[in-house]
Amino acid sequence: MKYSSLALVALAGVSVIGFSGCMATSGEIAGLRDDMHEMQLKLNELQRNQADISSKMDNISTGMGPLTSELQETQNRMSLLGQRLDDVEANIAQRVNRLSENISSSSMSSSPSPSEIYRIAYSDFSRGKYDLAIVGFSSYLQKFPQGELASQAQYYIGECYFAQSNWDRAIAEFALVEKEYPQSNSVAPSRLKQGLCLELMAKVREARDMFKSLVKDFPNAPEAHTALEKLK
Repeated sequence: MKYSSLALVALAGVSVIGFSGCMATSGEIAGLRDDMHEMQLKLNELQRNQADISSKMDNISTGMGPLTSELQETQNRMSLLGQRLDDVEANIAQRVNRLSENISSSSMSSSPSPSEIYRIAYSDFSRGKYDLAIVGFSSYLQKFPQGELASQAQYYIGECYFAQSNWDRAIAEFALVEKEYPQSNSVAPSRLKQGLCLELMAKVREARDMFKSLVKDFPNAPEAHTALEKLK
């Protein structure tokens, strides 16, 4: 029966409100739930009256007029009460929907923007807080792997490890720039830094090969001039 599901709808609405922590809205819907409960009790009483009247009609062959009138009045009251219950149900559903939209909007607005995440990470890098910068740039890449600043975020992770003299890790991070973002302007700087890491690790031949590839593939890049100087 339609009205038997109303209590579940109301309870679901109250549960959502309680979870959100919006106490004012929860109080309003709790009041609606109480009103609905009271009307449900009245409806049950009217149903019992109807059953009693129907029983009387079966057993009494005379005096049908008053009973018929009473039955009609009871049915009219039940119809009116049913309409009120429908209105309460619709009201609760609308309030719950609006609250859900507000919660979603609030959650989205509280999340930092891509540029804000990058800005904070770069600020940490500039101040020499390399571990924090790595966390920040990694967070950007995790949330926005194809963002406008993604290749630069990957490049600066390599720069952080380079600043910490972690040459092996720096090479691996710089290599990811070209692997993940081959069209990025950060590819040439990444190759130069890989060559410098190899040079610092006394891997002279590998360093020269990296510098040569840089000059060959990016002859007009500023980093190519640095690579040429290294090759001399």
